Amino acid sequence: MRNPVVLCVDDDPGMRELYQTMLSRNGYEAILADSGHEALSVCQFGGNLDLVILDLEMPGMDGNELAERLKMLNPLLPIMMVSGSDPQSEELSPYIDAAIMKGVPIRHILDRIGMLLAERELPSTEVQLPC
Repeated sequence: MRNPVVLCVDDDPGMRELYQTMLSRNGYEAILADSGHEALSVCQFGGNLDLVILDLEMPGMDGNELAERLKMLNPLLPIMMVSGSDPQSEELSPYIDAAIMKGVPIRHILDRIGMLLAERELPSTEVQLPC
């Protein structure tokens, strides 16, 4: 059985390092991207992803636009936004499945990842699309 693969997209190298450490220590495989364009490239050519964590504010392509484009490639792909700003619900794309503020305990992020992956495994999502 393979470890779940999580694509982490953040322009801050410190956040990417945090995700790498947090996920690898908890049974996940992390793939890191520093921009929305790199994330799309990974998604299109990088195999199967189980979940994406992304930031809201990134240069070139913000998290809302990235989420929309990722969902066009795979509507079943769970997307979690972890942002330093406190986005209001009306500011969030409907393609974001969960949103958490940066600075929360790591356990909260891991719990939310677990919930999103569990929801993906429900019988109504048995067909797994690539990405």
